[in-house]
Formats: sequence, structure tokens, C-alpha cells
Amino acid sequence: MYTDQDIANLVARVQQLEAQAAVRQPSNLPNIKLISPNFLSRAFAVWGHFFVANLLISIAVSCLFVILGLIFGATLGSSFQDIFQNILQSYGAGL
Repeated sequence: MYTDQDIANLVARVQQLEAQAAVRQPSNLPNIKLISPNFLSRAFAVWGHFFVANLLISIAVSCLFVILGLIFGATLGSSFQDIFQNILQSYGAGL
């Protein structure tokens, strides 16, 4: 079924793979600062993620308010001008 040569090849291959496994570090975890054993590294990593998330959210909300301001400012702009002129006229008439 299997020759002595096949078995010798398999034994050599197993020994080669065992040697590679012994040299390689057994770590399934990625090399990121969030799981660092150093507390200060973890703290700054969390702060950095928080800062970037907060920045992205604030940019999106700011863009939304600018768009809403442009839409409603154009439609209500004349109304605000009328109100402002009425206030000025009533203030001027009171003097």
C-alpha cells in the first residue's frame, strides 16, 4: 500500500512542520495596541478611537446642519428680513 519511501517522506515532512511550528510564535491575536499589556498604550488607543469616531460623527452632523440651514435659510430668509425690518421700524417709531 505505502512504500517505505512514502513513509520516510511523510516523516521528514512532519519533522519539518514541527520545526516551523516551534519557531513560530503561537499567537492568534493581532498586533494592535488595544490588547497591549501596557496600560498607557491601551488608554491612548481607546482615546484615539474615541477621538476619530467623535470627529467623524461631528463632521457628518455639521454637514447635515449646513444643508438644512441652506435649505431653510433660503426659504425663510425673506421672512426674517421682514421681521427684522418691522422691529427696526417699531423701534425707530418709538424714539
